[in-house]
Amino acid sequence: MSSPANGFPFTCLVTAIGSYSAEAVIASIREHWGARVVGTNTQHRDWCTTSALLDTFHQVPPARNATEYVGRILDICEAEQVTHVLPLIDPEVDAFAQHHEAFTARGITLCMQPLETIRVARDKWLVHQAFRDDPLIRTIPTWRLEDLPVSGLDLPLIAKPRDGRNCEGLMQVRDADFLHYVRKRFSDRDYIVQPLLPGDVCVVDVVRQHRSGEWAAMARQELVRTPTGAGLTVRMLADPQLVEMAGQVARVLGVNGCINMEFLVQNGEALLMDVNPRFSGGIAFSHLSGYDMAANHLRCFREAPLDAPVLPAPSIHARRLVEVTTCSGLPARVGADSVRDVLTPLQR
Repeated sequence: MSSPANGFPFTCLVTAIGSYSAEAVIASIREHWGARVVGTNTQHRDWCTTSALLDTFHQVPPARNATEYVGRILDICEAEQVTHVLPLIDPEVDAFAQHHEAFTARGITLCMQPLETIRVARDKWLVHQAFRDDPLIRTIPTWRLEDLPVSGLDLPLIAKPRDGRNCEGLMQVRDADFLHYVRKRFSDRDYIVQPLLPGDVCVVDVVRQHRSGEWAAMARQELVRTPTGAGLTVRMLADPQLVEMAGQVARVLGVNGCINMEFLVQNGEALLMDVNPRFSGGIAFSHLSGYDMAANHLRCFREAPLDAPVLPAPSIHARRLVEVTTCSGLPARVGADSVRDVLTPLQR
């Protein structure tokens, strides 16, 4: 069984440290837990500025080959005496779910959702089915591609893979000819179709401790998004109804830890759009508004009570890019310190 190393209370391995949520997660682990932080990424250390915030960095293969990826992670866990693994992106969550027994056998805690929660959340059709008759949650009307045509289903439509992520494979269907092409071209793949609806995209970060039933949520409207659905500028929402809906989703899916979900809001009515069994790319926005999702996520796996819920003050947060030098002729210590100074505003 893994054990704490070098006087730290525990050692946490954070994956995909080049992802949007990584900096906030690493800063939170240090601030609230004083843990040793090991990080991994598919890119070289010098290509990833967040590597300067770590105690140790390891380059790993992509998670698309789950067996190779997990084998490398297990080797790192043994070498670094890792006690907790915290995956940040969907492919790695999926890989760990396939090989969870290998971590349990070594006494390593995978800080992610229960397997059944992951199975349902990663399947857009199953999410729709789970809340089809829920008195509190309304979903976007959804059909399987193989069930078309459906009476009364009008164009335009959205077609996307049942297990898609980051808008991958998403297509807008605006005419009958293209719908015919989609049905023929993707007949052997699991696709769903939904009406293309107007509205505001709202994201809710939710953390829930399964053992105690405690939970908290932070909601925001995404004003500017990347093509892959990451929020760049957001408006925080003190919306008790949206928060309660997110809490209901977490209860029904048996959530333990932090997840995020997306709602499409039309004329004050929220429709559940997606559930992501991991941190959102914008958890730093929740942190800036007074609730540290990453710290409370770890509390769910270390049998500690959650912080009390808070509603955010009206505010708009925006993400910015900052240029830093990760490799130069300067001594390594100086370069690392300068990067660390730029990257840790949340700790000040």
